[in-house]
Amino acid sequence: MPSQLPTFEVNFVREPSPLPVFGKLGAKAPAALVAAPAVSAGSAARLREMLTAHGGMALKLSVVAWTVAVLGMVFFVVRG
Repeated sequence: MPSQLPTFEVNFVREPSPLPVFGKLGAKAPAALVAAPAVSAGSAARLREMLTAHGGMALKLSVVAWTVAVLGMVFFVVRG
C-alpha cells in the first residue's frame, strides 16, 4: 500500500498594503498659492530668482562641487 503524502495547495494573493501609498492619500486640495513676481531688493532676491530659473543645474553643480571637495579632503588626509 503506497503511503499518501498530504498535498498542500498554496495561493499567492497579494494583500493590499495597510498603510497609504504615496499619491493615494485621497483627493488633493487645490493649490491656494498663486505665483506673483517678486520685487528684486537685493542679492538674496536675485539668487532666489536664479535658483528658480536654473534649480536643476544648480543642484547638479553643487553635488559635483561637494563630491570634488570630499575627494580632495580624502586625498590630502591619505597623502599627509
